[in-house]
Amino acid sequence: MLTVTETASGMDSISDSTPHTTTGLRRTDSRGEEGSATVEFVLLAALLLIPVIYFLMLTSQIQSAAYASVAAADQAAKAMAGAPDASSAAGRADEVVALTLGDYGLDPSVAQSALACSTSPCLEPGSSVSVEVAIRVPVPLLPQGLGWDAAVATVTSTSQQPVPRFG
Repeated sequence: MLTVTETASGMDSISDSTPHTTTGLRRTDSRGEEGSATVEFVLLAALLLIPVIYFLMLTSQIQSAAYASVAAADQAAKAMAGAPDASSAAGRADEVVALTLGDYGLDPSVAQSALACSTSPCLEPGSSVSVEVAIRVPVPLLPQGLGWDAAVATVTSTSQQPVPRFG
């Protein structure tokens, strides 16, 4: 309802006396959502952090296998080249591969090694020996006793060493 009133200066002023209502706007009580941001943060952090940690575990296992295969192949080739005779060379190389994999925390059963000589008979002065080590990287946190043969990658390294001429 509009009302017209005359002021002291002689001017009329118009005022609206109808009550104003806001339709469609509701005031909500914010006390019901206290702490929900914390819960959402914790849940989202857990959902995003677990795959990241799993990925880091996977890449660290692959990197460890890569370092182990390089070291095992190199040391086995050196042990084989320095062997006194061909009959003990293969046994020395296999022992060195198992020891090196153990140093890197890997089970020797996940690795395969192949030995080769450039000449026949093996270990002739001036010839070379070659060792290839292949390591299967298992899926992290997967139980190995269930009979599943799940490997993420196979890392292979080769090393070649000359047999000394005046050994």
